[in-house]
Amino acid sequence: MINDTALDYELEQTVLNLGIPSCPKILLELSAEARSDEPDMKKIEKLICADVGLSAALIKTINSPFYGLRNKVNSVMQAIHMLGLARLSLMVMGMVLRDSLKGNNQIDMARFWDTSTKIAIISAYIASRLPYMTYEHMRRMIDKDEAYTYGLFQDCGISIMLNYHPGYKETLRLANSTEDKKFTEIEDMRYVNNHATIGHVLAKSWGLPDAMVQSIRFHHEHAELAKDASFLSVESRDFIALALLSERAIQLITDLYHTCEWQKGGQWVMEHFGLSEADFNSIIEGIRVLYNEGNLNN
Repeated sequence: MINDTALDYELEQTVLNLGIPSCPKILLELSAEARSDEPDMKKIEKLICADVGLSAALIKTINSPFYGLRNKVNSVMQAIHMLGLARLSLMVMGMVLRDSLKGNNQIDMARFWDTSTKIAIISAYIASRLPYMTYEHMRRMIDKDEAYTYGLFQDCGISIMLNYHPGYKETLRLANSTEDKKFTEIEDMRYVNNHATIGHVLAKSWGLPDAMVQSIRFHHEHAELAKDASFLSVESRDFIALALLSERAIQLITDLYHTCEWQKGGQWVMEHFGLSEADFNSIIEGIRVLYNEGNLNN
């Protein structure tokens, strides 16, 4: 397991100087209440309902086909009881993220969030299917809400880079199309930081679970992940693999968002989850159905 000392202190301070948004007040208050010995559900409900847009988005998400509820949720309190505080906190955190990282270039930001949302939804979908497809290899469950949250946060550093560096869009294009270098190497050649480091610092400062924080920091280290099974915890490796598999699914189904990441890490993903080609094709077809039914937009 990589610990936080692997991230140089001075580099972290440089990243913080980019203007990474501090953890929003609502998340701090929600987290504090959730950690108390006797959480006050009414207080938590009041915190969420104070933001009309947030409470509406929460109910809309829970009532989406993604959750497949027979009976629709009609109130924030019902949502709290259905999700539990841990899952509720993760969901709210993901929803607040987009508002905190609004960019100047709305076209680029719209494209970025569309991709992130699709990766989040697909990651959750795959997480719910994997244990039943590869039971002999993977005798564990992956929480689909955690997978969803990680999908939203994995590349959050890109939105900050787009805002801070005027020429980053060209760097992004080059990094996506370069097969013989890591994505982050291309960024490091042009800047003193990269989106994985920036995302790591933001996720850490916002209090995301450590497995997610580490996954964000190292999600382009495909060679190391394939070489050393102890490089990251199994939870962190699951998140990275899910997101990469989800990105590949989007490319195959929509013919959009092309990168070279699958060529770099796809074989590791297949081995990590114990997937056969038939398993892979079955997953892709299931996601194709979600796409055709319009269920990849949150």
